[in-house]
Amino acid sequence: MGKKIGIDLGTTYSCVSYIDDTGNIAIVEAAEGGNTTPSVVYFDPDTNEAVVGSTARQEGALHPESMVERVKNYMGDPYYTMNINGNEYSPAAISSLILKKLITDTENWLGGEEIEGAIITCPAYFGDAAREATRVAGENVTLSNGEKLKVLQILDEPVAAALAYGNSKREDMQKRVLVYDLGGGTFDVTVMDLNFVGDNRSMEVITTNGNHQLGGKDWDTALATYVVNQFCSATGADPEEVMNDPEQIQWYSENIEKAKRTLTNKETVSLTPNFNGAREKIEITREIFDQETESLLNQTIILIEDMMAKKQLTMDCIDEIILVGGSTRMPQVKKRLEDEYHKPIVSYDPDKAVATGAALVAAGLQASSTTAAPGEDPVQPVSGGSIVIGGETGEQTEIIVKCTKSYGLLALANGQDIIANIIMKDSEKPAVETRRFGTSAENQINLNLRVYENDSVTADATVEESTELYENCIVELTPGLPAGAPIDITFNLDASGILVITALDVTNNISKVVQPVRIGGDINNVGMDAIQGTLLR
Repeated sequence: MGKKIGIDLGTTYSCVSYIDDTGNIAIVEAAEGGNTTPSVVYFDPDTNEAVVGSTARQEGALHPESMVERVKNYMGDPYYTMNINGNEYSPAAISSLILKKLITDTENWLGGEEIEGAIITCPAYFGDAAREATRVAGENVTLSNGEKLKVLQILDEPVAAALAYGNSKREDMQKRVLVYDLGGGTFDVTVMDLNFVGDNRSMEVITTNGNHQLGGKDWDTALATYVVNQFCSATGADPEEVMNDPEQIQWYSENIEKAKRTLTNKETVSLTPNFNGAREKIEITREIFDQETESLLNQTIILIEDMMAKKQLTMDCIDEIILVGGSTRMPQVKKRLEDEYHKPIVSYDPDKAVATGAALVAAGLQASSTTAAPGEDPVQPVSGGSIVIGGETGEQTEIIVKCTKSYGLLALANGQDIIANIIMKDSEKPAVETRRFGTSAENQINLNLRVYENDSVTADATVEESTELYENCIVELTPGLPAGAPIDITFNLDASGILVITALDVTNNISKVVQPVRIGGDINNVGMDAIQGTLLR
């Protein structure tokens, strides 16, 4: 039996963790040193060899057009690919290269011990397409033994972080927490109940919300815009010219992040941009930084309030706020949450909590579904809609996770298009639900199911608030059915949040698993063949 590992596949930094032979949590050290690896890929323009991590950022300084970062923000986007050195890559293909680097470092760190499988985390707010892209990225990593990496599960980041936090507290606790997870490129907020008493421990997700396009990099962008404007005001340089210059882009990418980190511990920092022979020292105070980024912080508060209102919750029911993600180190985050909610705030291992929680699930997995391709049965059927992990000391932790989206079909009601939700947001995962529909015409030969996801918590949602998942989802029907013939559509959302669809012709008792074609087709595999032969160095 090999080692099961947990992977935090982050927008800006990634991390791998596992439970060692003594039962302790271990973090894998990258080949370049450090416990996290920048989620950056650089393709050498001459050899097309790929470099991942801190070296990629250094080598990409003079060739930013050959460097890819923040790719996680585009996972599952059916229209997004990137052209690097004349080759086309999907976000899943780039993510697979990042995972390949993480796995290579892990195998070296383990001294040749094989990897049996991995839990890979993603933002709770990822929908079906983004989760599928994450799965595809992981399953296209080849281990040193020639086998493909087994993706045990796609796990929500706040769940992993809360588990790591709860595991670190050996005393009994019963509390409702709000997990505020602000990473480099994504934001999640989740309400969870932690019931850690004796050997029977449980944690249950109540609800979640977020924005996987909002993260620490947006704070970087706001700060860079301020510095550029100050520099141009003082020197007369053209802001557009500065912001489009490749060397300036790279300079700001490196130095703005450093300045932001400095402001975490100091009240002021100075930067001296240099462009077309002009130099200017720009002083930035923490107060200026907070003012320039206040609107971004406000967005996180709005998402919290929206989540609480939809579930008819108030902050009176929250016992504690847990800060997760490297961007929560910014002092403005804790201060704003304290001022807004007057709750105890705990910052728990922002960089490593997610990977640690994933490792705990991976090592102690007892009853969980491994991810299966659409139409295939999971390797281990899930019982009771929860993950159960066991520790070496005999205690068990039951993790009850919830659907972060509602899933439904486009239907006609009272002459208007609606999305008839079948699986509801905040239902326990895995979820299996059925809703009956009818054929629209006599002797109809097929149905093209229009499948959508949305954030509604009601049975019917509007088309405007929903996102279509597939361009074709065809069900062939038995000839001769009358108009209105009942068709039962079953949605099965597995533990990883990936959807399988079944249609039952009630009249003839014929059931079929639907094989949908995603919008964008097989976009996840664009560039995947190319990277299989790509050398990492």
